[in-house]
Amino acid sequence: MSTALDKSLDDIISSQKKARPAKKVVAKKSKPGISKNISKKATPKSNKKPVVSFKKPAAPAPAANTLDASYATKVVVHGLPKDIKLDAIKDFFQSQVGGVQNIALTYNERGQFKGIATIIFKAAKSASLAVSKYNGAPIDGGSSKLKLELIIDPTKKPLTSRIAPIVQQVAKAKAVQAKKQHANQKGAKAKKPVAGAKVAGAKKPVKQAKKTVEQLDQEMADYFG
Repeated sequence: MSTALDKSLDDIISSQKKARPAKKVVAKKSKPGISKNISKKATPKSNKKPVVSFKKPAAPAPAANTLDASYATKVVVHGLPKDIKLDAIKDFFQSQVGGVQNIALTYNERGQFKGIATIIFKAAKSASLAVSKYNGAPIDGGSSKLKLELIIDPTKKPLTSRIAPIVQQVAKAKAVQAKKQHANQKGAKAKKPVAGAKVAGAKKPVKQAKKTVEQLDQEMADYFG
């Protein structure tokens, strides 16, 4: 048997390394759902409820000024029977409404009546009455309906209703000025102090002390002396 002294130092070291068992490397299992490298801190969940903002509906646009129908005398009638004649249309509206001045029919390229008539009335009241009375009226038992349109042409408005005389403008200005003066006078009267009322900041009169008999005698002596 050979002893350890007969071996060299290198042989002894190599034999010790072989004798030692290799250590097993056990990998640590990571928990599911959690990453190994977390660079940012998790933000805590807030308990605040989401705020829902309701936008107010937009204000409706101001309605346009209604046109003045006091001078509209033209009415266009749609849906008339195509076999009807001009005289029959005129007699109908003259008897049912009145004040018919003129009627014109609309024809196609072949010269056939298209069922459209333009009626000019003498007064705007008659034109408005015709529209309100026969717009949507059934024809031939409801097979079709009339359609009446009141034509308002701003150029037909009388010039007298479009131009105001200067006298009216001056009268309006004077009325406005008189109202302002009246309001100012009322305000001035309200500011005046009422008789017997206490005025803020006014000093009260100082009461004089009563003189004694000796003081009165001394004043008389000084006066006659």
